[in-house]
Amino acid sequence: MRIAMLGWEFPPFISGGLGVHCYELTRALASMGHEIDFYLPASGKPLASPHANIRLIEVAPTVLRPYFMFTKKGRMATYGDGLLAAVNSYNDLVARMVEENHKTRHYDLIHAHDWLTCTGAISAAGRICRPHVQTFHSTEFDRTSTPWDSILAFESRGAKDALRIIAVSNRTKDMVARLGADPARIRVVYNAVDADKYRHGREGRPLPGIDSRGKKIVLFLGRLTEQKGPVQFLHAAKKVLEKDPNVLFLVAGTGELLPLLINLSLELGLESHVRFLGYLPDEDQKRIYAASDLYVMPSTSEPFGITALEAIASGTPVILSKTSGASEVVRSAVRVDFWDIKGMAQKIMAILHYAPLKEAMVNLGGRDLAPLTWAHTASQTEAVYQDALANYKP
Repeated sequence: MRIAMLGWEFPPFISGGLGVHCYELTRALASMGHEIDFYLPASGKPLASPHANIRLIEVAPTVLRPYFMFTKKGRMATYGDGLLAAVNSYNDLVARMVEENHKTRHYDLIHAHDWLTCTGAISAAGRICRPHVQTFHSTEFDRTSTPWDSILAFESRGAKDALRIIAVSNRTKDMVARLGADPARIRVVYNAVDADKYRHGREGRPLPGIDSRGKKIVLFLGRLTEQKGPVQFLHAAKKVLEKDPNVLFLVAGTGELLPLLINLSLELGLESHVRFLGYLPDEDQKRIYAASDLYVMPSTSEPFGITALEAIASGTPVILSKTSGASEVVRSAVRVDFWDIKGMAQKIMAILHYAPLKEAMVNLGGRDLAPLTWAHTASQTEAVYQDALANYKP
């Protein structure tokens, strides 16, 4: 079938797990014989399609990024004022482009990702009389403790209007139902990982500029936002270091909490035990996963958490927040309440110092990943497409 897929993030225009999902899903669908026109903002960067069946169509330049926190006044980070106007403009343009291209491409359906494309997908579906499938990778309830009503309104429209909805976990399914979606229209399709990309051995400590001789390495990798739990990570680090000073804590990623986290590390006396690495490109991410003795994902609310799968594929044991979608399918990880700083520290110590536990987690991790392939995710997505087409009534 031929699919008009609406998004805003595709490598190298990427800032999180959504970009990974869109890249890997489209590539797997294309390998199955489907044709995909992927609509995204013009980033100013050169684009390269990963498959002959994928066309990357730039809509218009935009400053939109999916993962920044927003205040209710709509002012944050790179956005400045006018966020809603920019969202509406992008959606109007993408709907018109889909309508125009449909005249020659003859799309079978529209598949949109997350809130920034909800209204564009609804409009395009009405213009070309094709079913609309909407994937929710997260909701405003996940991203912030003070949800912005305007974003909830976008999400609610997508939840109510899409013929079929894909949620990346049962946790996300419950959140989308809160937005007004009929649970009978929601299908859970988990994320996956290309494990071969991360199975490259664990030789040495490969990142320059990090002196880790004689030290265990504990890694946090993600956006530095309230949702991801980096504050809890540093407080847990403090408790670990009180018992064992030979541990190095690495914080990889960028976000609005970076100044606060640097100040917090100084207040806690962690300056010689914590390294802030900033943004890491893909190859450096692979190296730091492999170099680490433990990966911690302490998110306060995590719809899924692809980074947990990447760490496991690298042969690194994982501690997961209980409030994460990945915990529904990853049995090898140790789970913890994000607010339980003492419990998090105890679990970090146990894994670092009890070799049989760490070995068992690594061995079981391979079993966890066996069914979590992008080919399987694409197959399940294809089933949702077929369901939507079978139940579509223009």
